[in-house]
Amino acid sequence: MYYSAIGILAILILLIENHDILAGRNEAFRIHAWRVYRKFLLAVLLYYIIDSAWGVLEFFKLGYLLFADTTVYFVAMAAGVLFWAEYTVLYLGENNLFGRLLVYSGRVLSGTIIALTGLNIFIPVLFVVDGASVYHPLPLRYALLITQVAFLLLIVIYALISIISHTLEHPPEKIQQYRTLALFGFIMALFLGLQLFYPYLPLYSVAYLLGTSLLHAFVTGSEKEQAILKLKDAAKTEEFQKIVTSLLDNIPGIAFTKDAKTGEFLACNQAFAGYAGKKSPQQVTGYTSIELFDGDLAARFAADDKVALSMEEPYIFYEDIPDPSGALRQFMTTKRKYRDYAGRVCILGICQDVTDIARIKREHAQTREAYENAQRSGLIFNHIAQTLARGYTDLFYVNIENGEFIEYRTDADSDTLIEVRHSWHFFDRCGEEGQVYIYSEDRDEFVRAMKKENIIDALHRNGVFMLTYRRLVNGIPVYVTMKISQMKDDERYIVIGVMDVDEQMRQRRETERMHEERIAYTRLNALSGNFLLVYIVEPDTGAYRELSTTTGCENIALPREGSDFFESARGIADRVICREDLNRFLSLFTREAVFEEIENRGLYAVSFRICLGDRNIYVQLRAAMVQENNDRKIIAGLSDVDFQVRQEEDYARRLSQALSKANIDALTGVKSKHAYLETEKTLNIQIRMGHAPGFAIFILDVNDLKKINDSSGHHAGDQYLRNACRIICDIFSHSPVFRIGGDEFVTVLRDQDYENADALAARMREHNENALKSGGIVIACGMARFCGDDCVAAVFEKADRMMYENKKILKARRDQLISGEAVRSS
Repeated sequence: MYYSAIGILAILILLIENHDILAGRNEAFRIHAWRVYRKFLLAVLLYYIIDSAWGVLEFFKLGYLLFADTTVYFVAMAAGVLFWAEYTVLYLGENNLFGRLLVYSGRVLSGTIIALTGLNIFIPVLFVVDGASVYHPLPLRYALLITQVAFLLLIVIYALISIISHTLEHPPEKIQQYRTLALFGFIMALFLGLQLFYPYLPLYSVAYLLGTSLLHAFVTGSEKEQAILKLKDAAKTEEFQKIVTSLLDNIPGIAFTKDAKTGEFLACNQAFAGYAGKKSPQQVTGYTSIELFDGDLAARFAADDKVALSMEEPYIFYEDIPDPSGALRQFMTTKRKYRDYAGRVCILGICQDVTDIARIKREHAQTREAYENAQRSGLIFNHIAQTLARGYTDLFYVNIENGEFIEYRTDADSDTLIEVRHSWHFFDRCGEEGQVYIYSEDRDEFVRAMKKENIIDALHRNGVFMLTYRRLVNGIPVYVTMKISQMKDDERYIVIGVMDVDEQMRQRRETERMHEERIAYTRLNALSGNFLLVYIVEPDTGAYRELSTTTGCENIALPREGSDFFESARGIADRVICREDLNRFLSLFTREAVFEEIENRGLYAVSFRICLGDRNIYVQLRAAMVQENNDRKIIAGLSDVDFQVRQEEDYARRLSQALSKANIDALTGVKSKHAYLETEKTLNIQIRMGHAPGFAIFILDVNDLKKINDSSGHHAGDQYLRNACRIICDIFSHSPVFRIGGDEFVTVLRDQDYENADALAARMREHNENALKSGGIVIACGMARFCGDDCVAAVFEKADRMMYENKKILKARRDQLISGEAVRSS
């Protein structure tokens, strides 16, 4: 009866977890793969029922019923294997040869099991039930179970191959579901293998119980959640479509909206449905223009859509379209791109009949002659405008009151003005587009100048406003000049012309640069007295000539002219440059090194000492490239920097002395508190970087210093402190000792002393024991090691606590010795 308990429990869990799949109520499981999974669950349910009944029948020894139940048992097992193989292949979606072979193999295997089970009724080949109602498996039963184990493992391999081949294509959640399928097959194979050896245990039911629970947790549950999300999205889409349709039905004229990517109509009003030859908007939704209209009309719609998608503002155009009677009607069509709630790019189209409006406007013309004169005048003014516009790359006609503007551009082929944009908010657009299309160095000035109030103020003061700046053309800064004028007959409007002046500006800048270089060259000539030697060198050939030589420096100068400046300078280096600096100079002063430094930094400089008369002086050789008469030259000069260098050396020496005094304790001669703080700072940096070495801190406190000062004076106290310091230095001879307070010392142990820290602490305790007995200097001591602490201060605090503990121990030991001495004396 215990055997049946597992099956009954499995039945309850299966019905609780999968009731919606078994009943077929969930929309998510209407596809073919899940219908097969439902059959698989029914096969599992049948197996649970048969397996539970087997335990009852075997318990009561009902032989004939036990035989019949076992027969159905094998059939249910075959059905489970068959449906599991089909479900796995369908769910993974692998329509390949391996998958088809698995399905066919599953059918053959299940058919074989059913056939052998039927044969077993007449000829025992799988099992027998003897007269005592005892079940006996036969060898063929073992062979069938082994075959099923092998088949289940093939399904596992198939699932694993799918996981490996689709790891990059599917999201992690889907890969997790695939792993669950593989794990299910493995569990089934494992427990079925165990069933071979333990036929009286419900191991296969346990395998089904574990496997279906895993599938419920990681596969079917996820599918249900996805189905709920899809239903919610569908409801939102339906609601949105109803709102759009209602909105379009209330727009006069023809109105529609379509998906820009697919071209499918998403919604329309009844007028557009009638235009498309359909009875209702529902018959238009989901179709494209090519499916609703003839090829020419569909092509026109596609071309208009392309223009609308390229514009940020609505695309408005007029066209003449024949009505059903053949009469031409004028329509105004507006198309605009937008994004819907799902982020999809869509197009909204509205088409209105403006025939009557256009007729009324024409009737306002007083006479045909007036109309023709106006037309002729407009043509003349258009020719004048086209002529005056030559040379301008862009023209803007702007209403400064409401920000409406029209942008014209010169067509490269016809050399005529064409309208490229008609929009609003001109001054806001200037600020926004200036951040993108204006060169960064001119951007702030452009944005500030193009503010509405600044332009109006400049026009009132000067009548015209001009600004030269650089705009980016294909990422390259190009100089342009902008001229703004106000219309005399209507001050609401201004005309802005932008002209390309890049060539003129670059020529002007080149002229200014050459002039500045000449001035700089003249100034260098005037200041050459500050140099010992100055030369002008041809970069291409190395030929040079002397520009100036200071009196007294003739013996270190090169010949006044030469063919190779670099070789000539290196040639006299051994008799001019101090021996200590000669090799460094020769390695640094080469033609290649000089040119590389000038190219990278704009200046080459090297310092060294020369023998000038009876003394050595510091000098610096500098070289830079300049432009001279449209040609490049190198100016090389040797300057006297002896005073500055020696002043810096003196400063460095004084600074070193000051630092040395700050780091030495004047009384004891060991390192000071300042030196300890520098050591602490260095260790803290190493701790933060994760590279701190092993170290330990000893804190040492000299006992009885105050008693010595009070009884014998501070001079004796100072000597007492020096003697204590000598004891500390003798014990910690390989580590730095710091005096950080009146009677307090610190030593930081590293390397060998760190390894021997416990031995050094023992030496300190031995010294204190002898000092207590002999009346010598007692030094309390506490030690702590660095053990991944946040900072040195944390190690210091641990050592400080240990020192105070030691101080108490030493005091107790002294009291013990004194009391013992008193006892001996009495």
